[in-house]
Amino acid sequence: MNFEKFKEINDQKLNYGEIENAEIVSFYRNQGCGDGYRIFLKLQENGESKIIKDAKFTTTGCSFSFVALAMGLEFIKNKTLEEAQKISSKDIETLFEFPERRKNYPESAAEAIQKAIEDYLSGKRIEFITKSVILKKLKEQGHLRNENLKQVFLENQDLRNIDFSGANLQNAFLQNANLEGANLQNANLKGAYLNQANLKNANLENSDLRFAKLVGANLEGANLTNALYDIGTRVDPKNLHIFSKMKKK
Repeated sequence: MNFEKFKEINDQKLNYGEIENAEIVSFYRNQGCGDGYRIFLKLQENGESKIIKDAKFTTTGCSFSFVALAMGLEFIKNKTLEEAQKISSKDIETLFEFPERRKNYPESAAEAIQKAIEDYLSGKRIEFITKSVILKKLKEQGHLRNENLKQVFLENQDLRNIDFSGANLQNAFLQNANLEGANLQNANLKGAYLNQANLKNANLENSDLRFAKLVGANLEGANLTNALYDIGTRVDPKNLHIFSKMKKK
């Protein structure tokens, strides 16, 4: 494996981010590890076909997921939808060759891209609010109570003491976010990605944390009374004690 190129792709954040006016927005969950991918594709008319003029992604996955998605989207740029829909892991590996034990990453990236195009052709499109819109709303009203923030991308954001009570944060991307002292009471955090998030002294009472990822999260002083969890709720071994305060569903 070319480690220098691998590091360069990650450092440059190639094709990473959101496209606010994308015609195609799709969500894919890697069933193997539970990581979430969002695919954004900007289209342009080209005679009777449409070509992909821009492509971006967000992911909760590791650096191998990042490189696979970055290369997959690089491969389909300026291709027609029909051409892009035929993408395979072998196509992705023409741009970057993965080690034998990591071949599943380009396979998942290809599947995510194929699903995005299939969703578009069948009329499906996930509704999402971009990070810039959410941060503007937060600045204007000072809270995000009862807001529909499904799939929102707030990775690495400073959200200390923000009131999210009653908000829908299902499948939200909140990894590395600073949520110290935040009010998440009654919030829907089902499937949310909170890895490495700072939840110190946060109020999560009665929240829904089923299938949420909390690996590496700081849960010191967090109120998890009656919060819902299931077999998919992931925490560090040192934080297993939190389940005694929660409700299994």
